[in-house]
Amino acid sequence: MARKKTSTSTSKTKRATRIDKDVKTTLMHSRVLSFLYDLMWSYRYFPQLACCLVLVEACVGYLIIQKVPYTEIDWSTYMQQVELFKAGERDYMQIRGDTGPLVYPAGFLYVFSFLHSVTDNGQNIQRAQYIFLGFYLIMIATVLTIYYRARVLPPWATVFLCTSKRLHSIFLLRMFNDGVAMMLLFIAVYLFARQRWRWGCVFFSLAVSIKMNVLLFAPALFFLLLQSCGILRTAWYLFICAAIQIALAYPFLKHNWWNYLNKAFELSRVFTFKWTVNWRFLDEETFVSGGFAIILLLGHLFFMVLLLDKHFNIIGTIRAVTMKPFAIYEPFPIQSEIVVTSLFVMNFAGIVFSRTLHYQFYSWYYPTLPYLLWCSDLPLLLKMAALLNNEYAFNTFPSTTMSSLMLQLTNIFLLITLYLNQKNNSFIPYLDAEARTNLITFVNEECFDGARQLALYYGSVTEDLAEGATVSSIDEHEVVLSLPKMKLTLAVGFGSSGPVTGEGYGRQVLKDMLKEAGEGIKAGDTMGKLINREYMKEKELKNLVDSLDEEHDSKTSLRQRTTTKTVTSPDV
Repeated sequence: MARKKTSTSTSKTKRATRIDKDVKTTLMHSRVLSFLYDLMWSYRYFPQLACCLVLVEACVGYLIIQKVPYTEIDWSTYMQQVELFKAGERDYMQIRGDTGPLVYPAGFLYVFSFLHSVTDNGQNIQRAQYIFLGFYLIMIATVLTIYYRARVLPPWATVFLCTSKRLHSIFLLRMFNDGVAMMLLFIAVYLFARQRWRWGCVFFSLAVSIKMNVLLFAPALFFLLLQSCGILRTAWYLFICAAIQIALAYPFLKHNWWNYLNKAFELSRVFTFKWTVNWRFLDEETFVSGGFAIILLLGHLFFMVLLLDKHFNIIGTIRAVTMKPFAIYEPFPIQSEIVVTSLFVMNFAGIVFSRTLHYQFYSWYYPTLPYLLWCSDLPLLLKMAALLNNEYAFNTFPSTTMSSLMLQLTNIFLLITLYLNQKNNSFIPYLDAEARTNLITFVNEECFDGARQLALYYGSVTEDLAEGATVSSIDEHEVVLSLPKMKLTLAVGFGSSGPVTGEGYGRQVLKDMLKEAGEGIKAGDTMGKLINREYMKEKELKNLVDSLDEEHDSKTSLRQRTTTKTVTSPDV
């Protein structure tokens, strides 16, 4: 049976009342089902779920290291570059290995110098793998805490974070520096979500010092700092970022600053067509051309401006912070979801228009992909297809025309969807079974006559029909009353007070509703009477406006006729 909803509008909090013949189905009859329901849809057990995922990942990582052969790609080159650095070489142009020159900032050398020392000069590969397993677990745990704070996707969907074959390979079998950079980056994102801007900037700068791709997050970070901290604090935090870069690079800057900047932050680098994952459907001549690079740059800038304006209102932000440019005030808190979403979306825009994506670059954005998919309004089937397309493309070696075309079309489609999505599609955490039970008990047993008052005021039923009313169920959006005299259920929505996702907040909302109902009943009012009064007021106002318009039209018509007679009079 179709359920009919009637929206109400009062000067107080808006609430919706709905009458329904079917009592809402609940899972409170089975503890097992309730637990599974809460585990999948409520964040009540998310910490336990996260711990289980990290533990499983630790076991899987151990098995991968023990059973799957290590693949040598860049590790030996890293160690050769580190050996030159340890030997005293400070000219970045002279630090190189078998696969080419050093093209990473100075922080890379410090981290891998430590790894060189603790792995017997890079020879103890298995020990290095276990260290990278630690990096991987730290990254997974950090991303899970980010998911927990933002609460955009349902808990069951966080499992996808741990299902990427390629991501395991990047950390455990190849040991690329991308993994270290992204581990530090996600720690920074978590700190930003906690409004810890200073420490977040420290970790962000450390991540940039490992690999330059982290700068893709920078535009969103800049506007977050402006909106939260103002111009002066933003300048201070940017100074912290710059100071860390200078301190780490000082030995190389002192020796030959141009060579360092030219190699560590090289923007004109031409990538090898052989390793591209996302542009294989193009010919090599187009891939290496300068015109193609310019098109990608313009596309990135275009979407960057669109997304910045969507998330931050560029002009409005600049006007707001320039009104008092030298004011120093406490940082204004920004909702965790806004912080995380803006950072992840901005990075993804850079990924879509990236000059190339090598296999290890998958770590740049895969941990954000489940989050971004649940930020969109795509149906579940398309979300699964997007995950599979990305995983297929990055596990196809060598890449093919079909795999790269599917990857690029999928990611462009997702980026456009994220921009066009105007409504808030964030996952709303479900009210867990125990909280629902406690809230029902609160109304039925602790609040004397509470259910009857809710039925009288919000349901506008008579005293006789409201007798024996009880609360039969509660969810995030409404409280359902059972009316035995009518053999019906009455659903009263929480309106703008919803969604109710916690017991404490639910008690407060119900107290406010009961207070409103008690005062209304005492004054002889019900929601139906209030609605009718408002309707009559609006109708009277409309009739008054219509009568004034008719009177005005009548006077205008009379004035026009008088003027016409005066002009056409023969005496004139």
